[in-house]
Amino acid sequence: MVDDGVSCSHGDYPCRFTEQLARSQRVIPHRVFGPVSLLQKAQMGVLKLLPRCLAAAHAVLGVHPFPRLDVLIIPAGFSSLGMASPHIIFLSQSVLHAGSPDSGENGLSLCGSRMCHEIAHSWFGLVIGARDWTEEWISEGFATYLEDIIWAQAQQLSLQETAEQSDLKALLRWRRLSDELQNSEEELQILRPNMENTGQVSESGSSTVKHALNPDKTFMQVHYLKGYFLLRFLASQVGEQQFIDFFRLFVKKYHGQLILSQDFLRMLLIIFPDMERKGLTLSAIYADWLDRPGIPKWLYEKSAVWSQARLVEEVKAEVVKWILLSQSHQGKGRKRKRIEPKVNYKELTSEQLVMLLELLLEESELSVAAMLALQRTYNLQNHDAEVRHRWCELVVKHAHNQAYGDVEHFLVHDQAMGVYLYGELMVHEDPEQQALARRCLSLVQEDMDQSARTVVEEMVL
Repeated sequence: MVDDGVSCSHGDYPCRFTEQLARSQRVIPHRVFGPVSLLQKAQMGVLKLLPRCLAAAHAVLGVHPFPRLDVLIIPAGFSSLGMASPHIIFLSQSVLHAGSPDSGENGLSLCGSRMCHEIAHSWFGLVIGARDWTEEWISEGFATYLEDIIWAQAQQLSLQETAEQSDLKALLRWRRLSDELQNSEEELQILRPNMENTGQVSESGSSTVKHALNPDKTFMQVHYLKGYFLLRFLASQVGEQQFIDFFRLFVKKYHGQLILSQDFLRMLLIIFPDMERKGLTLSAIYADWLDRPGIPKWLYEKSAVWSQARLVEEVKAEVVKWILLSQSHQGKGRKRKRIEPKVNYKELTSEQLVMLLELLLEESELSVAAMLALQRTYNLQNHDAEVRHRWCELVVKHAHNQAYGDVEHFLVHDQAMGVYLYGELMVHEDPEQQALARRCLSLVQEDMDQSARTVVEEMVL
């Protein structure tokens, strides 16, 4: 893409995006702060990965919007996995490295991808923001899309490895979005809920943030996920590298400003006029992606492709092994000696393990022996929070009381991700599970985020 003279268009103030600063360091000065009890994990994860993530973000998006960065590890009561502000990122303790020091890069996936997400907010969310707060996708959808690209760059993956990892993550996000849209009000599924009135303000300068007080919206990820898929769709139309080049051009023009969806889309259509010639007009993108609930046709079609990707097929093969193992133990008498079948289980990445557990969640029954073997084979209690969350769901679904300690540990130490689990513990009307939910709430309620506490108390009490 040729830089056609695009330059700063913000107000008159010192700007980091000048020619002199455009050659600034790839890794800006950074520090990490946290409780003494978490510093070792922070060193294994955050301090190890932060320089690589910063350098990768610079390679993808160019000059850093801010001259330095601090990272603060925050306690379990914080309601989010991360939050970005100028010069500082707040990271939940849940993203810290959970495994042993020799577990390698696989154990750092959640930490690295989350840091890349928050670093991406320096460009989209902070130096460029949404003029209308109903358009959260401008910040969260962009950061979700960019986190994959920056994290792949930080890992120095090949083009094929990047594509395979990207497709697996896309399928996981598709499953999450599909589930969310099936269980939410249609009006909460729209990325531009004010539609043609987006960005309008009253004579006093005030504007209304639609659904801002709706408690259900707090725990929805539609603006992350549907926004991410919209950007994947646009990248598929122009080419991913060309799309990234466009991001840099867009940042050069709009840094220091608040924008609306049309600012991004109109500039994209100007730079890539073939899109409109193929029928991808501004109104068509609004209609398919921003102003309508549900899932666009393109996403249905792509999800079928992602479900056949190599990394996904590897997981499906492992799922079959676990189902057969479970069936081999069902219906056997207690006194009959059980011989554990020798099964050659394939080593899986963290994302593949999440997919494995999600697919096993679709099984109506898993034997106790299979659950025990599953935990032992993958050392599940020492994996990252995404894996442990799916494991806890599996434990609750199959009332595997031998692992209720894992559920309690998760609800106490990973509160940013545990709200859904309280509902699962209560809905089965199992007295032991309901007692577990109430006990966990009693342990954390004084330190819990107020909005999360209110939702959980409605479920539990």
